[in-house]
This record gives sequence, structure tokens and C-alpha cells, in this order.
Amino acid sequence: MQIKIEIDVKPEELRRFLGLPDVAGLQDDVLQFLREKVGQVNENFNPTDFVKGNLELLKQSPALKRLLARVNLAADAPAEETAKPAPRKRSARRSPRTKSEGK
Repeated sequence: MQIKIEIDVKPEELRRFLGLPDVAGLQDDVLQFLREKVGQVNENFNPTDFVKGNLELLKQSPALKRLLARVNLAADAPAEETAKPAPRKRSARRSPRTKSEGK
């Protein structure tokens, strides 16, 4: 036997029913604070200073090092070789021999 009950409630009503605190005011305060901070950063943001200030961090990034290594390898290889896909290696495994084949 299956019983299904559908209850249509708003999030605020469910919070009140479960006894959870009303955090709507706190959410509004946090959003207002974030908007002010993003606005302040946006007014003073200079992309050139950002790049100069973080250049050392970018140079030390493992992802950037891998990317540059790939770019350098591609630049060193002749154009014909870069266009061709790498050849497939054949498997060294052989099928097992049966007694009749081995004699």
C-alpha cells in the first residue's frame, strides 16, 4: 500500500512550522554588504595593476607551466608533424595457444 501526501507551503511557512529562525533580515544585510564591497572594488579596479601584482603567482602556477610546455613543444615541432595524429601502438599480448597449435 502506498500513501502519498502533498503539502503546498511557502518556504517561510515551513521555516516557521519547523521552528527555524527567520533569517530574511540577515540575508538582506549580507547582500547589501556584498553589493557595497563589490561596488567599491569595481570603482578602484585597474586590470594592469591586478596583472602586475599577481604576475609572480601566475608564473608559479602548475597549470600555466603545463600550458607553456605544450605550447613550446608545439612550436619546436615541424608543421607537418603537428598535423598528423600519433601512431597507435600495437598490443604485445598474444592469444593463448591451444595444445594442438603448440605442437
